[in-house]
Parts: sequence; structure tokens; C-alpha cells
Amino acid sequence: MKEELKAQGVVYTDMETALKEYESLVKEHFMKCVPVNDHKFVALHGAVWSGGSFVYVPKGVKVDIPLQSYFRLNSPESGQFEHTLIIVEEGASLHFIEGCSAPKYNNINLHAGCVELYVKDNAYLRYSTIENWSKNMLNLNTKKAIVRKKCTN
Repeated sequence: MKEELKAQGVVYTDMETALKEYESLVKEHFMKCVPVNDHKFVALHGAVWSGGSFVYVPKGVKVDIPLQSYFRLNSPESGQFEHTLIIVEEGASLHFIEGCSAPKYNNINLHAGCVELYVKDNAYLRYSTIENWSKNMLNLNTKKAIVRKKCTN
């Protein structure tokens, strides 16, 4: 499946790889939909983010199967700061499913991830998130989208 997506020009990788291999595309969109001065937890995220998912779907490409990412916080008294950046170009479509969880710890943990979604003209994105947190997890995730116009013809 990975080769089929690649042949269509779809990029689905981790954020660190995206920064190395698609630097200009990442820089054009990273922390623009959710600016670092939005609130203090976004500022913290912008300063210490690590990990995450990057998806780019070129113009007119329809991804037939859902793409999925899963993040798990595996250390007590820690934080999770993954960044998800999805760009769906004009006339393209994608379903993306993201999951986050952590086991129950005795101490407080912090999740301050960030999701930025860019949906261009006449494009379609179905973004689903499934989160399973215990009571001692502070979930301060920020998710925003910029959705362009939907053509009616």
C-alpha cells in the first residue's frame, strides 16, 4: 500500500522525516493555522514539540483507505507534544484516523499536542481522533483547520 500511495504522490511520514525531505512544504504550513501566540499551551508545544504525523495529498488524488497514526505516552510524570500536519490539495480526498492514549499512572501527565489541517478548494478531509486518557492526564490538545471553499458544480 505504501508504494501505491507513493506512486500517486501522497506523502505519509513522521514529522522529523517531513522536515528533512519536504522542508519547504512543512515551513509553509507549520504553526500557521495554530500560531504559537494562540495561548500558552500552544507556545509550550511550539517550543518542545517532538514526533507526529505529516500527510500531503496532491491535487486530485483520492486516497481510498483511511491512514492511521497512534501515539502513546509511556512514561509517568511526562508530557506528549506530537504535531500532526495534514495538507489536502484541491480536489483531493483523505480519511485520517489518529489515536492517543496512556496507561493510568499515579502522577499527573500532560498531553499538549497540536493538529493543523489544511483543506484546499473542492477537497475532502475526514479527520477522526480517538483518545483514551485516564483521569490524571491533562489533555490540552489544540486542533484547528483552514478549509477553503467547496465547489458546487
